[in-house]
Amino acid sequence: MAVFDWMKSPAWLAAVGHVMAGALVVFVMLLFTRALLPILVVEVIFVAYVVVKEYVVDLNFESDETVGSSTIDALGYVGGHLAAWGLVLLAHYLG
Repeated sequence: MAVFDWMKSPAWLAAVGHVMAGALVVFVMLLFTRALLPILVVEVIFVAYVVVKEYVVDLNFESDETVGSSTIDALGYVGGHLAAWGLVLLAHYLG
């Protein structure tokens, strides 16, 4: 098994991309602000984006998309987002 076999699966690449995108939102947001209100606004926008993109746009305009695959994609975004928040909180705790 070669090191780069994971790149041959489009589903795996999509999952990695969704996780990274979810994490990137947290890291970029925290580069610009640490105030509660802007963070809450970005979180609401992020949730709205994921719901609209996965359950409206993808289901209506992608041919092979199902509710199950949209849910897996949405969980990838949310999982990456939560993992990034966990890393941020761990870094804050460790100082």
